[in-house]
Amino acid sequence: MKTYLSAFLISFAFLVVVTPILIHYGRKWGLVDVTNRRTIHRGRIPRIGGIGISVGTLFPLVLLYFYHNNVSQVFFSTLYNPLIIIGGGILISGLGLLDDIKGVPARWKFLFQIALAVTAYYLGFDIEQISLPGGVVHFGWFSLPITILWIVGIINAFNLIDGMDGLSSGIAFFVSITILILALHNNIPFVALISAALAGAVVGFLVYNFNPAKIFMGDSGSMFIGFILAVLSLKGASKHSTLVSVLVPIVAMGVPILDTTLAFVRRFLRHQPVFMADRQHIHHILLSKGWNQRRVVITLYGITVLFTALALFSIFLKDREAFLIILVFSVVVVVLITKLGYLDMLLSKHRTGRENRTEDMLERMLVQRLSHLPLRDMEELIFSLPIQGFAFITGEGKQLFESGDKDPVNFLDIPADGEHFLRLYWKGVVPTINSRESLMFTIIAKSLLSFFGEEKKNPANLT
Repeated sequence: MKTYLSAFLISFAFLVVVTPILIHYGRKWGLVDVTNRRTIHRGRIPRIGGIGISVGTLFPLVLLYFYHNNVSQVFFSTLYNPLIIIGGGILISGLGLLDDIKGVPARWKFLFQIALAVTAYYLGFDIEQISLPGGVVHFGWFSLPITILWIVGIINAFNLIDGMDGLSSGIAFFVSITILILALHNNIPFVALISAALAGAVVGFLVYNFNPAKIFMGDSGSMFIGFILAVLSLKGASKHSTLVSVLVPIVAMGVPILDTTLAFVRRFLRHQPVFMADRQHIHHILLSKGWNQRRVVITLYGITVLFTALALFSIFLKDREAFLIILVFSVVVVVLITKLGYLDMLLSKHRTGRENRTEDMLERMLVQRLSHLPLRDMEELIFSLPIQGFAFITGEGKQLFESGDKDPVNFLDIPADGEHFLRLYWKGVVPTINSRESLMFTIIAKSLLSFFGEEKKNPANLT
């Protein structure tokens, strides 16, 4: 137990000391978060905190190489463990840092994550079978795609939820503690050690990352956290591949998993690119209801604590009784989806191919008609809604046109295409937009895009 506590304290102290240095040089070198249409912060905030998290987590493992005990013996007994944890952690954090500094296309990040997941699978970080009350289920060749889906999914889950001060790092702490307890219960010491080190690192970082944040972790931190938690949960469950061991990390990571699942379903139903950013994540929805950042983060902390409590409680249950945890978890998820307004969107009417073709024809006709209206008429059309102002912006946040009053919180972005957005500043709280309403707003956004495209050819439209 002293080894785990030492790892936690070393990582914590490392981040407390190193993070101010990263803040200083992040500002000095201009490695700050760029304000765009999705950001909710103001000011020049460094976004290289992930370097400290990754190095701080791996630092106790390097020290352990020179201190021989039962934990170090297990961790370094095979080359595979340090190769995936240390080597893979450095690689994924390095990719994130490159993305933070220069930007990496989503396609290449995705392929890199898949390659890393495949490597982890062939080096023993997988689940080949699971013991259920009715017998053992062997995954066979499905084990590889399941492993890839899990690792890549968790990496992107923590990357997507890193949109608010202290949110991703706080949730990572609770999940790390859960996996630590599971590893101790299953007698997997090196998983417990790394979980303790990661918990210490994210708490040390949270000292500077909680609202108002002085530094962000960036992709170098969020992807590192997601990768480490994904492979640790696989290794922590592989030795005892029971329903409970597999269930614990899934329930503990319920908030980022739910947020990512809703994001992909939402974009699929709206016929948008699945990797396209938006402001409809769980924390954005709560923020649009008038909550401040601290209230949103603390609320999501509370939900995560509930999920981790369910996960830890299931450790002491038999597999048959663990289905009760699944039931409670499912009820909480349904309540969250309903309260956040996602249910109407998820239950939207399914359209046939013929209806889609008719819909496309109607959309083109409406866009053509609306785009030929004078700008004054376009404004009147938009202001007939409960809107106090609107702006037409690019994906980088450059404003092409604005009218009315702004609101830094209560606004909704509607894509006109992959590079232009209609930002609507709502009167009061932004309502949850279902798929049909989204389609109608998209028609208005596309009409404005067409209008501004014709503006140079016919300046009379401005009158």
